[in-house]
Formats: sequence, C-alpha cells, structure tokens
Amino acid sequence: METTMRTCDRGSGSKLKLTYLPLAVACGTLPIAVWAEPPASEAVTAPAASADGEPIEVVTITAQRRREPAREVPLSVDVVKGEALERGGYQSLGDLAALLPGVNLNQAGGATGQSQITMRGVTTGSQVGATVSMYIDDVPFGSSSAYAGGGSSALDLGLFDLANVEVLRGPQGTLYGAGAMGGLIKYAAVEPDTGEFSVTATGELSRKQGGESGHVLRAVVNTPLKPGVAAMRATLYRRADGGFIRDLNHPGGASDGSTTSGGRLAFLLTPNKDLSLRVTALSQRQRHDGTTAEDMNLATMQPVDGADTIRRFISEPVDVGNDLVSLAIKADLKWATLDVISGWQRSTNHGRMDPSAFYVPLLGAAGINAAGYALGYSFYNRKLTQEVRLTSPRSKIFEWLAGAFYTSEDGSKNQHMDPLNAERQPVAPLLLDATFPSTFREAALFGTGTYYTSQQTDLSLGVRRSQNRQHLDNQLSGLFAPASQPAADSSEGVTTWMLTARWRPAARQALYARVASGYRPGGPLPVIRNPLTGEPLNKPAFRSDSLWSYELGWKGDLLPNLLASELALYQINWKNMQVFSGGGGFGGISNAGSARSRGLEWTLRSAPIAGWRLSSALSVIDAKLLDASSDLGGKAGERLPDTARVSTALQADREFQLGGRDAYVGATARYTGERFNTFSAAPGIPLYRMPGYATVDLRGGIEFEQFALSAFIRNLGDRRGQTAADTTLSSLGGPGRINLIAPRTFGLQLSKSFK
Repeated sequence: METTMRTCDRGSGSKLKLTYLPLAVACGTLPIAVWAEPPASEAVTAPAASADGEPIEVVTITAQRRREPAREVPLSVDVVKGEALERGGYQSLGDLAALLPGVNLNQAGGATGQSQITMRGVTTGSQVGATVSMYIDDVPFGSSSAYAGGGSSALDLGLFDLANVEVLRGPQGTLYGAGAMGGLIKYAAVEPDTGEFSVTATGELSRKQGGESGHVLRAVVNTPLKPGVAAMRATLYRRADGGFIRDLNHPGGASDGSTTSGGRLAFLLTPNKDLSLRVTALSQRQRHDGTTAEDMNLATMQPVDGADTIRRFISEPVDVGNDLVSLAIKADLKWATLDVISGWQRSTNHGRMDPSAFYVPLLGAAGINAAGYALGYSFYNRKLTQEVRLTSPRSKIFEWLAGAFYTSEDGSKNQHMDPLNAERQPVAPLLLDATFPSTFREAALFGTGTYYTSQQTDLSLGVRRSQNRQHLDNQLSGLFAPASQPAADSSEGVTTWMLTARWRPAARQALYARVASGYRPGGPLPVIRNPLTGEPLNKPAFRSDSLWSYELGWKGDLLPNLLASELALYQINWKNMQVFSGGGGFGGISNAGSARSRGLEWTLRSAPIAGWRLSSALSVIDAKLLDASSDLGGKAGERLPDTARVSTALQADREFQLGGRDAYVGATARYTGERFNTFSAAPGIPLYRMPGYATVDLRGGIEFEQFALSAFIRNLGDRRGQTAADTTLSSLGGPGRINLIAPRTFGLQLSKSFK
C-alpha cells in the first residue's frame, strides 16, 4: 500500500473577500506506506514475495472504475489503509492531508467544515469552486457549483471503519467529471460481511501539550441477516478534540475545541453470485468552537499577545451537517458488468466570523461607530446523483467502459453582517443581508477503451461530454447592498479527454505516458448596473476554467522483491482561471489568465527483512502564474500560493511478537517547505511567508485475545508549524491569523472485539 506526505494548508478556504466589503459574498510528501491485502473474493495475482517471503505490495484500487492492482494503474495513486489511520491516531481530513503527497488542506481560520483541498499546486489561494472531487464509495459528495460552498467545504469525514482512502492525483475529468481537475479523494467504507457476526468497541483518550484533553468513542457492529446472502453493518462514533488556543477576551478554556458525531448504516444483499445490492445511510454533525489560529503581528512577525493566543470580540463557531443515502446495484451480465449508483445528500454549513479588527477602523472613519461587528455566513446544498455504467470483462485484446451521469443540485449561500454594541448585541444599521439561491443541473455521457497492442503494450482513450444548466437568484438588503438584481441563467457544454500509453518491459515493471484534461463549470452572475449610466459593471457569466496535464511515470522494482519505486513527472497547463474580482464596489467572479505547474513525485518502499516495512517519498512542485492578474495581484512568473515546493517524509514500521502476542511499532517523519499565503500585490491581502517545518509521529500497539491496546505521539518535537495564513484583516492594522499544527499530542486507545 502507500501513504503520503503533507504539503501545506492555509486558511483561505472560503475566505470571505472582505477587501471588497461584504458584497464580495457575491456571487459568489510523500507516501507513507500502507500494505493492504486484496479482498478474498477478488482474483488478484499476488506480487512476488520478498526474500523473507513477504510481499512488498499487494493493494487493489478502483481508480479506473474497475478493480486492479495499484501498480498496474497508469497514473499517480496513493492508497491509505484504514488500519494505518487508526494506528496513527489520524481521524480527520486534516490528518489525512498531512499524509498525502502534493496535497494541501486550506482552512479558513482553522474551522472544521471551512476548508478546501488542492493538489499539485492547482490553486490561486481563494478557490471559487472545488478543484478536487470528494467521493464516498462511488457517490460524489459536495456541490459542483460556485454558489453552495463547493470550493470551501471539503468533506471532513470521520476516518472510522474505512477499508481505505484512494487518492488520485492529476485531472480525472473523464471518469469523474466536473471539479476533479486537480485530483480526487475517495473514502471506501468497510462493506458488511455476510459470513461473520462481530462487535468492536473502541475508546481513546488524548491530550495536547499545553492544551486540553480529547476523546473518541466508537462502535462497529456487523451481523449477517442471512448467512452468505445478506448482512448489516453499523458504525457509531463521537470525537471530542481538545483545543490549545486561548482567547484572552473570553477566558475559561481553549477556544478551538471541536466535536464530531456520526454514524453509518449499511445493508448488503447478494442473492446470487451475479447480483449485489448495497444501501448505505450516513449522517455526521460537526461543531467547532473557534479557530486553530494565533494572532500575529505582521510587522514584527511575533504573536501579538503570546504564543497560541487570540483576541476576538465575538466567538467564531462553525456547525456543519452532512447526510447521505445511497444505493449501489452491481450485476454480472456475463458480457459486461452493470453498475447503477444512486445518491441523495444534504449539506449544511453555518458559521460566524469576527471582522472587527478590519471594520472598526474602516467604518469609524465613515462615521459608523460600533464596538464590533459580526459576519455570519451559511451554505446549503441538496444534491441528487445517478450514474449507470457498463464495464466489459477482462480481455487480452480490448476492454471498454461506457456510462451516463446526472446530478441535480439546489443550493444557497448567505452572508449577514451587523454592527454590535458593547454587550455584543446587534444594533442599527443593518450592513448587509445577502442570499443567493441557486440550482445546478448536469448530464454527461462518458466512456473509455483500452486496446492491447501486445502483451507488453496498450493504449487507452477516454472521453466525457457534459452539459450543465445553472440558475442564480439574489436577495440583497442593508446599507452596503445594491438593489436586488434579476435572476441569471447560464448553460455550457464541456468535453474532457484522456489518453494513456503503457509499456511493460519486464515483470513488475511499467512505463506510462498520460495526457488528461479537467474543468470546473462556469456560472451565471447577476448584472450590476451603474445607477447613472445604466451600463453593466460586470459580465453576465463567468466561463469554465480548464487544464491539460502531461504525465510520464514509472512503477517497478529496483531490487527484485526487495525495493519498489514509483516516479511521476508532470506538467499542468491551466487557463481561464476562475478568480474573485472586484470593481465599482461589487465583488464577483471572473476569469483570469493562465498558470503552469510542474512537479515530481517519487516514492520508495521496501520490506528488507521479516516484519519490517520502510518507505520514503518526495514531492517537488513548481507552480507559477503565466499571465499577470490585477484581480489576484500577481505578476507573470510569480509563484502560486499555499504550495510547498518541497515536501518529504520517511516511515518505518515493524511488526513482531511480544510475549506471544502480535505487536507493532512505527515512526513517521515529515517535512513541509515554505509557502506564501497569496500574491505579492493581492488587493487588500498582505503577503505572508510561512516557514518550512518538520514533525515526527510515533505509534505502537499490542493485541490480546479480545483486546488491543495502542498508543501514539503526534508532533513529538512540539514544533510550531504554520499551515495557513489569513491576512484579510491586516490591511488596516489588524493581526494576521496564522494557523498552527497541533502541539505535541499523546493518545492511548483500547479496543475490544466480540464475536
């Protein structure tokens, strides 16, 4: 298996473009190895054993919509096994991103549910829409449009009872559609087992150095309803994460604690060997009390009031809810396999931000005096998806896949801003209340074909044709709001392509070349007109942006059965970049010029002697603007924000016998290079440099007959790594908000199984 290394993250996720006043609402590493066994029901040829009889790698994935060994897939893929996440105490999207090569998690002030995930440098800092797709099993999760939090609400699913997480790097537009232009993350849950009853209960206690304690409680029940035919699997979990940031204006404990509660219920029916039906229901609620950011004086580059402290006039909570119901039907028709996947989902996201440091001096100069300000925001999205596809049987000559996809989304985006008195109560005048109801409809046809020109070579071609229609309305009121504008509509068609060539010069050796494209949908904009001339101040729509990726890769053994490696070189050309823009007091979305990202990803994995697993990985990214942009404040040749040029990680794991019991120990060391939060002349957003940092994690455990005891230490050296920088409040003297990695954290976990 594989894992990954952490690149960087930044707190701009759903950055509310305060520089354009509230109206900006507008409209708007390296892998750490994980070795996995293939499912017993799956016929997968095991790799050759190492000198001590253990395989270096046996892992299967569904990256190309059919199960196949990861080392056979002609693209860059990482697989993180669920067991490895549990052993290391990794339980959130932030933890996962810390392991992934070339992947950034950008969080708005560190708040749960206000985050964006990016890969390979495909980001301008403030994302209009998502560039990485998130999947739960075979169902896409999250909004595809720019108006329901799609670019700033990456799914932070509790990492419990997962078989693995697949991470596909580079554009996946042919098979996965809109929003997968940078890559894809797929959460794969453990399926119900029709053969065995089992119950596992787990408790965990943890504590942060200088911070507060946390805990995790979870239980998994698997029960056959009819042996060999039907089964049910239920998972319940609750995670309370202790904070470490202190708000000096609100004493009484850490201000950044969070809780995540959720459950998953799955039913599997296999009436015969050619048919299976799986129904899954998932629900999760998250509450974050505040940010994991400290206040930084940008002039002195020192904390304003000391390490791990902030001052907020009001608290900044975030509440996120995610619900999903899905049905997956798989039927073997002999001449093809039929997959029918239906999904219904609902996402809600409510938060509040304290922009007082910016607006108190700004509006005070305009004669509006208030003790502070509160900026509330929310996203809502309800989404239906339907996918049908046919996949040919395995063949030594020609394989094909064909499918159709449809999605229907109803979303809404809202911001509300009030002045506050000394008692933190809203007072007149209302500054802004802006709501943008929206709809998004997309239909697509897609297909791929692979022709084996010989036993050593093959060519694959894929194409997807998508057509979307969008509708955007608006209701605006308040001192800063223009009059509500007529509703807007847009329609566009986009075609994405994929071409790969693969050559296997020897057993367990493969060279590949891959060319692929991806895109994000454009969308409508309400037209704001000059009240004196009647001339429009903005365009009625923004266009889709797109990119082409060119990748060369090699996967194989350096030393037969002892040392395996993967190497990928890529260049991404990105054009018509979607960016936030402003003009005439109006904030909206527009298209900028072009950017380019070049990079290298290299991993090594070894099983030198019995019980040992070693791995290392390196990610190098050179991402820059090709065209100057006044909206971004970037010059041609300037580095894209939030991406470390160099990231690396080392991992060592050993499994052994201790007193006749299975035991293990492991360590992971990671380094993330320096990053910048924005461009040199970004309007109203001062540039900030985040220095590089390194961390070390330790883990160990022992298994008894019915119990398992494990422990972990995260950030052993107690480093103060900076993962994000939000300086939108700093142009008028406010502090920068600098997100930090958690301090040294100790954890102890106890599990008990019943069968």
